[in-house]
Amino acid sequence: MLHNFKASLNHEREQAARADLFYREVLKVTDIKRFNTDSEVDMEMQRQDVDLLLTLNGTTYRISEKFRDKDYGDLYIEVYSKYPKTLGWLHTGSPNAILYFTPESVYWITHKSLSSFCLHTLFPLIPAALYEELFQSHKTVVSKELLLKGESIKINLIQAHNRDGVAWETIGISIPFEVLEKNGVKIRKF
Repeated sequence: MLHNFKASLNHEREQAARADLFYREVLKVTDIKRFNTDSEVDMEMQRQDVDLLLTLNGTTYRISEKFRDKDYGDLYIEVYSKYPKTLGWLHTGSPNAILYFTPESVYWITHKSLSSFCLHTLFPLIPAALYEELFQSHKTVVSKELLLKGESIKINLIQAHNRDGVAWETIGISIPFEVLEKNGVKIRKF
């Protein structure tokens, strides 16, 4: 399946009004500053995986927004933005939190706890050969079982085949929220 990067980006931008309503009505933020104009300053923030700043109870948070059309009970984590040379948003980002929107729920995920778990525990369990196998197969999704702290867990390796004049592959994993929480990732569901 081909992934249209521009269409995906436009879809995310269309979600801004819904997200802003959530921020104002549910979180009761006092200020929202978005970085979505493609200006040099905004693009610098985007490269840090910071989509906006939210001011809540006098504190300003750097937020990365993610949107999914369905709640699968898991989090998709981009490992490679452009396989195999460009690492994904978890490696390169610097937000305080990821706000993960699904049609029914919003998840506030503390970036520091997610990054620590993934970089120090989860990612080292995934052999580089698995990413290469997925890449060579041209498949979109491959399910794998891993042994995490003595417990068998299921993850999905997901490959997006991007075409926008040039071609590139984005590869990430999806992992159930319950596994993340069990391993110290701080998640609040709204």
